Amino acid sequence: MGSYPPGPAGPYPGLPLPPSTGSGGKSAALIVILVLVGVLLLCCVGGIVLALLGDDSASRDTGLGRAATPRNSSAPLVQPTDDRPLGAAAPTTAVPQPSSSGKDGETFNMKVGDTLVITDDEGTVEITITRFTTSNKGCRSFAPDPDEGLYLIADVTVRVIKGTASVNPFYFEWVAEDGKTANGLVGALSGCGTPLSSGVNLRTGSKRSGTVVFDVADRKGVVEYQHNFEAAGSWKP
Repeated sequence: MGSYPPGPAGPYPGLPLPPSTGSGGKSAALIVILVLVGVLLLCCVGGIVLALLGDDSASRDTGLGRAATPRNSSAPLVQPTDDRPLGAAAPTTAVPQPSSSGKDGETFNMKVGDTLVITDDEGTVEITITRFTTSNKGCRSFAPDPDEGLYLIADVTVRVIKGTASVNPFYFEWVAEDGKTANGLVGALSGCGTPLSSGVNLRTGSKRSGTVVFDVADRKGVVEYQHNFEAAGSWKP
């Protein structure tokens, strides 16, 4: 039996073309993927923006999310009252500083009879030198003569006006014009007058009177009163 001849080469009319396997199909698929990714990114960004706007609105309405108002963390808190709200700092009381005053407010180079007033956190005390006298020899038979040539004798009165105060004859010091100083230690052996007695934490109304004696070269200088190791006032003999 003879064979049939081969049919004509396609394509055949009325039949669809086979799908193309070229680069055009890959490009179309890539474009579709990129479009989908872009849409997803836009959705994410839009959601974030809406969330931020909503949070800012809630912060304005409720006060949440605002920065805390700074306050003094070192100040102690006190129990809230009608005139002091919660969180208010407790009032502080300044520690009084020592002060002194004399006649017309001048405390140095005062005259005999002028009073020095000293106030500190313990109390108030008045110091007055009521008289100056001198002697060129010991006032008792057993007392030595002054090495510098003269005993300067100061009659002193100390009164505690308020609170408590301490009294000591060594709070007084002689300061000569040339700057040379002397305390009452050597003068205590002079036998002149009744030495000023000392006292600690003397109460209001306490009074001490007596003499403080200095071994000096002459009367050119001042007697200073030392308070807390600083000169608070002075008298000229």
